[in-house]
Amino acid sequence: MTRKPLLKYRIDWISIALVVGVVAISLWPIFAPVHWLAWLAIAVLLMIVKPITSLVQHNHVHYPIFNARWLNTGFNWLLSVSTGHIASEWVLHHNIGHHGNAINSLTDTSSVRHPQTQEYMSKWQYIVTGSLKIYPDCCRMAWDFYQQGKKRYLINMFLETQILLSVYAVLFAINATMTFWFLLLPNLINRALVWLGAYWHHLEVPANSAYDSSNMYTEPFFNWISLNIGYHIAHHEKPSLHWSHLKEHTQKISDKIPEQQILARIP
Repeated sequence: MTRKPLLKYRIDWISIALVVGVVAISLWPIFAPVHWLAWLAIAVLLMIVKPITSLVQHNHVHYPIFNARWLNTGFNWLLSVSTGHIASEWVLHHNIGHHGNAINSLTDTSSVRHPQTQEYMSKWQYIVTGSLKIYPDCCRMAWDFYQQGKKRYLINMFLETQILLSVYAVLFAINATMTFWFLLLPNLINRALVWLGAYWHHLEVPANSAYDSSNMYTEPFFNWISLNIGYHIAHHEKPSLHWSHLKEHTQKISDKIPEQQILARIP
């Protein structure tokens, strides 16, 4: 019997290395004395690389990296420490609440429109509103599923929250100052940056179909460092398509993509 490979796509060793590296440099000042120049270097690295680990998490909840379920679960915990988001937030708010309603901006959990006025929010309003609402929204969604007999969403959310809070508690007990500066604060900033990325993807889109429910940005270097997130229309059409195939799939559906949804620059 042929054994399955560890990863579904070998290129995801890059994703794993990024996440392990971010966790390692985040924990370094907590457990070992570090010169202030090293602090500065770590802070700069976290600012650059930590947002990419959120893209890894985004990809992982759509298409799990490992073939073994227990490895995917373990990687979810590592990602939570790296990004500040638990996996349940992505599953509930993004996979279900966003992709399940992406063509209806009134029910989309990531809608750029204000829920009362239906006017487009400003960038900062969207970032602040999204950052404050995501966890309560997920609790509400998980409870709704629980009442429908789908208990796993609420159970998973509770367990993942407890695990992440326990990790924070242990690290604060070891070194509260460094945990705040190199883990908690960067993760709070990182959570906000996820909303910054969502803003330009979904600002002023007609949302009549999968092909105009998002904006797209095809600049090569940006997509190289962002795991092809700029090919967002292809992602909306096939959310479970592996990120390494998004550029190729975009070429296949290019005749269906409205020209105005292809951005010359990120707004």
